[in-house]
Amino acid sequence: MDKRDYYEVLGISKGATQDEIKKAFRKKAVELHPDRGGDEAKFKEANEAYEVLKDESKRQAYDQFGHSAGADQAGGGGYGGGNPFAGFQGGQGFDPNEIRFDFGGGGGGGINDIFDMFFRGQQNRTRDVEVVITIDFDDAINGSTKELSLRIADHKSGGRKQEDVKIKIPAGIDNGQAIKLEGKGEINKQGMRGDLYVRVQVRPDSRFERDGSSIISKITIGMADAALGVNYPVETISGKATLKIPAGTQPNKVFKISGKGMPIVNTDKYGDHIVIVEIAIPTKLNTKQKELLVEFNKSNKKHKFW
Repeated sequence: MDKRDYYEVLGISKGATQDEIKKAFRKKAVELHPDRGGDEAKFKEANEAYEVLKDESKRQAYDQFGHSAGADQAGGGGYGGGNPFAGFQGGQGFDPNEIRFDFGGGGGGGINDIFDMFFRGQQNRTRDVEVVITIDFDDAINGSTKELSLRIADHKSGGRKQEDVKIKIPAGIDNGQAIKLEGKGEINKQGMRGDLYVRVQVRPDSRFERDGSSIISKITIGMADAALGVNYPVETISGKATLKIPAGTQPNKVFKISGKGMPIVNTDKYGDHIVIVEIAIPTKLNTKQKELLVEFNKSNKKHKFW
């Protein structure tokens, strides 16, 4: 049976960038992986296509000579007539069942992390483990230490190993980021270990919204304060701060308080606190207030304050 064009296999054009090739392969691998009930033959076909197209020299030869490139270029010993995976696993070929994917919905970090684990697994024949922990917003601000009790697969002994692992959460960690603990993953038959990836989910805080290292909050002031200007107390993650709101501030005006945002991981720097000012319009006025506003309105029409 003739081999399909590698670009067709991955569903990309011949001018595709390396990033587009990688994304296309990830999509195909998730769709076709046997652990998800996919087609094993097509899964191997996609892997073979990716192994060639991700390598610029192999890709150039393939573009010029097609599937015969390996034989033409290397006397029959290249990838064109054989297995592009022969360099892995002692030349035994590629077995998709050797690598396990966790496609569960436990809040993991998504496809990028899955494929990082996938390629490490091919080379080292060890399996990485990913777990998800949930921390409070304050833990993300200040950092903390968590302890997990894990049962790690031990393929050397044929059972599972119970381990307690301490995880140091750095100040400033963001929702969805992962912490890598080397040598804490599964144990293979040779006694080698993969790595442990701790994916962090951060509980939201009702007071603040986070955007990278920036903290965003809203305040509401009266229309008189907006017109006249006011020094207004603002709650930040590091305590109270005073925001100087100038006269004539308009609704949804954005102000920045420098250095009052999230800590930036592994540095002594901080992001900014962004304040969005909303202006409250009174819905009920007493007689005196109405008279004052009517008088102001007359004066405004005469002097055109805005």
